[in-house]
Amino acid sequence: MEHHMKTKAFAELTGVSVRTLQYYDEIDLLKPALVNEQGHRFYDAGSFSQMFVILSLKNMGMSLADIHQYVNQRDFNIQVFIEAEKRRAEAELVHLQLRLLRLSRLQEQLSDKQEIMPTLLPLFSQLANDTALTPAQMENLTKPSDRQLGFNLVEWREFIENLTFCWEHKLTIRDKKAMACVRYWKERVLDAHHIHEDQVTLAEHYYRDHPDQAFGMTAETYAYLMKLMRDDEDAK
Repeated sequence: MEHHMKTKAFAELTGVSVRTLQYYDEIDLLKPALVNEQGHRFYDAGSFSQMFVILSLKNMGMSLADIHQYVNQRDFNIQVFIEAEKRRAEAELVHLQLRLLRLSRLQEQLSDKQEIMPTLLPLFSQLANDTALTPAQMENLTKPSDRQLGFNLVEWREFIENLTFCWEHKLTIRDKKAMACVRYWKERVLDAHHIHEDQVTLAEHYYRDHPDQAFGMTAETYAYLMKLMRDDEDAK
């Protein structure tokens, strides 16, 4: 068996673990070239060539099931696989390039003095998930505030407490506490940070899906606040 190699040595040569070789043997992906009477596995040059193919296809994204079909049955169309992987890689490349472009543009346009409020979290979440921002959303997000109002954490906490109270007690826009919530939202959020109606749905989804990252805002209180806003506009 001078042309054969023991399992451990073959594993070290090919850069895989002994357990991986045992697993490939179990699923008939790569059988040992020889098993002696004591049950010891041995591999040869043909095993090395086969392992090279397996690792190459695995690194290209092919599943073990497809590799098994290609290696053992030979009815797997490798050309079709390669074309499909090329298209997938090209799509991922475009995806990453667009994300890099958006992040670079955001970095360039954000003012060093602009404070990021909890109300801007939905937009940053959208950008992080590579969901396309509309030109208007990008402009509104990166436009420096004319009023340069800072974010007051104490005021925000009071706003959330008042809004929650109004929501729990089903107060209408005619109630002073509810009106105060609307006034805070308009003056300290919308006007100060250029948040507009086209972002309402986005924010609703964010507050619903990320309750632990919403600084006290919930999908329910946000929807209630939007209703108060509409009622206030209708009353004018």
